Amino acid sequence: MTGRRPAAIDTVRFDEVEAFPPLAEIEHGQLFALSLSTSTTGFTHGLHRFAAKFVPQVPAWALDTFGSRTTLPRGRQVKPPSVVLDPFLGSGTTLVEAVQRGGTSIGVDVDPLARFIARAKVTAVDHDRIAALAGELGARWRAPSATLERPMPDVARFGHWFGPVQWGWVQSLRDTILALDCTDDERAFLLVVFSSTLRWVSNADDQSQKTYVSGTLPKTPPAVPATFDRFLRRAVGGLADLNRKRHSESVAVIPDDADATRLGLGPETVDLAVTSPPYLDSVDYPYNMMLEYFWLGPLLGVPDRKSFNALRRRPIGAKNPLPRLGLPPSLAGSVTLDAMPPARRAAAATYFTLMEHHFSEAARVLRPGARYAFVVGNSQTLVDMVPLHDALVGLAAAAGLTLERAFGYRIRRHYMKFPRNGRGGIILIDWVLVFRKGPAAGSPGALPRHWVTLAPGAVAH
Repeated sequence: MTGRRPAAIDTVRFDEVEAFPPLAEIEHGQLFALSLSTSTTGFTHGLHRFAAKFVPQVPAWALDTFGSRTTLPRGRQVKPPSVVLDPFLGSGTTLVEAVQRGGTSIGVDVDPLARFIARAKVTAVDHDRIAALAGELGARWRAPSATLERPMPDVARFGHWFGPVQWGWVQSLRDTILALDCTDDERAFLLVVFSSTLRWVSNADDQSQKTYVSGTLPKTPPAVPATFDRFLRRAVGGLADLNRKRHSESVAVIPDDADATRLGLGPETVDLAVTSPPYLDSVDYPYNMMLEYFWLGPLLGVPDRKSFNALRRRPIGAKNPLPRLGLPPSLAGSVTLDAMPPARRAAAATYFTLMEHHFSEAARVLRPGARYAFVVGNSQTLVDMVPLHDALVGLAAAAGLTLERAFGYRIRRHYMKFPRNGRGGIILIDWVLVFRKGPAAGSPGALPRHWVTLAPGAVAH
C-alpha cells in the first residue's frame, strides 16, 4: 500500500442512520454515519471531556443486541443475570449505558483519573442533594485564594497554564469542595464537575486534545465562577436524567487493582464485552489530561510529576511504554514495523503483544458463545496505513475469539479545528468488530482497507 495516496473521506459512501441497525441487517464491512441530530452527550455521557471517547450508540447497540441472552453450544439458550465487561473503561461510556439496562457492569482501566470520572458518571447519587450542595458551595465560594499554591508541588511554570486570577479562583473552588460536609460519592461528583471546567478556564487550547497553549492564537479564558456554574447545572440535569432511567437492578463495579491483561474475574463469568481500546500510538491519555492531573492527581494516588510521568508509560498503546516487548510471532509478515518511523516501532510491538495477552484474558472470562464488541480505528500516515483491524482479528482468533461481523462508522468529533492540509495521523473511521467466543457460522471475509484523509484545508470537527 505504500505510495498510494489516500482518498478524501467525503468520496467514501456512508449510510446515514439515527442508530445502528440489527446485526442481521448489517453487511460485513458496511459503513455508517450517525446523523448529526443523534445526541452523544445525554445522561452523564457529557459530564467530562475525555480523549477518543466512542459514541454511546455503540455500547447501546451491543447491549440491546447481545446483552440480554447468551447462546450456548448445541443451540441451548439461557437468561442468566447479565454481566457486561468493558476492559478499557476510559470515562465509562459502556457503563452509563449498562446501568440503564440492568445487570452487573464491570469497568477496568489502569488510569486512576479515568476510573474517578467513570465512577462519578454511574454512581447513584441524589441529584437533588447535589443541587443543594451547589447552593451551599455558592454561598461559601466567594473569592479567589489570596496565596497561590501549585496543586502538584513539583510542576514548574504552573503559570503557563493558569494566570493568577484563574489560578486563585480554581484553587479556592477545589478547597471549598473539599471542605463541604457531604458523602465521598457526592464530593467525587462535584470534583469531576470541577475537573471538567479546568481546560476551559485555563490558557490551553479548547479544541486540541493535547494540553497546548498557543503562542499565535492566545486564549482569553472565561470567568471561573460562571463557567463552573454552567457546567454544574448541566451535570445535575444529566444526572437527574440518568437517575430517572437507571435500572433498579443495575450494579456498576470499577476495581482499582485490575487491568486489561489481568481482569481479576473468574473463568466464563462474562456474558458480553464491549470496549474501545487505546489505538496504536495515537492518544497519550494521561498527557491529554495533564491539567486535570495537576489539580486532582494528589487526591488519586499520583502525588507528583515523577509519578505522573511513570503513569504515562503504563497504558496499552503508550507512546513510550515500559516494559518494551517484541512483536508477537504470529504477526510476523503481516505487520511490517520497518515501514513505521523508528520511534514508533517499539511502541507498536509492545502494543500488539499486550493486546495478544488481553485477548487471551478476555477469552478466559467470556462464557462460551458470548460476544465481544470491539471498536478500533486503523492508524495511518501520509504514505501508509497500519492495518490494525486485520492484526487484531488475527490475535483474537488465536485466543479463540472468532470474527462474526464487522462494520464501520465515520468519526464526527476530533477536537481539532486546525486545517490538516491532507496529512494523515488522524483516525476518521472506527470499526466495530464483533467477536464470538468459539466458532462462528462461516468466515465473513477480509475487511476493506479504506485509506482516507480530510480534504486539504478541511478541519476535523
